[in-house]
Amino acid sequence: MTTDARTWFYTTPEARPYYIEERVNQTLWKHRLVNIFMSCTQATPPIQMAGKWGDVDVAFEWQPGKYFTLRSSEENLELVGVIRQMLMLRPALSYYDTDNNFVVEWHTDGGAERWNQVQGNPAFQGLKRLRKK
Repeated sequence: MTTDARTWFYTTPEARPYYIEERVNQTLWKHRLVNIFMSCTQATPPIQMAGKWGDVDVAFEWQPGKYFTLRSSEENLELVGVIRQMLMLRPALSYYDTDNNFVVEWHTDGGAERWNQVQGNPAFQGLKRLRKK
């Protein structure tokens, strides 16, 4: 089964965890991100997945066609680069959350509204805008 982000991010997938897992995992593996397996923890929007990549805890959350959030227990630009290729979209912002997870967000609208929401909030440390309006 060959799949890409069009089947699970740019359109709303069926709310069946197995189908979401298959599509997302196949897309990750197709982009040569090996040793990762994501499990669907919520199949209705916002869709949520959790998994491990080696020793790194990884979590995804997304609203189909609107935003995608990556949380990982450590900063890894390879992982960010693969997600960027999968979504065919530049990330909008990055930060560290209150649990010291590295978080990167992609927004199809550019992320300006989200930037305004998080700017100045002490819960978002090391906030960086990665994409201009």
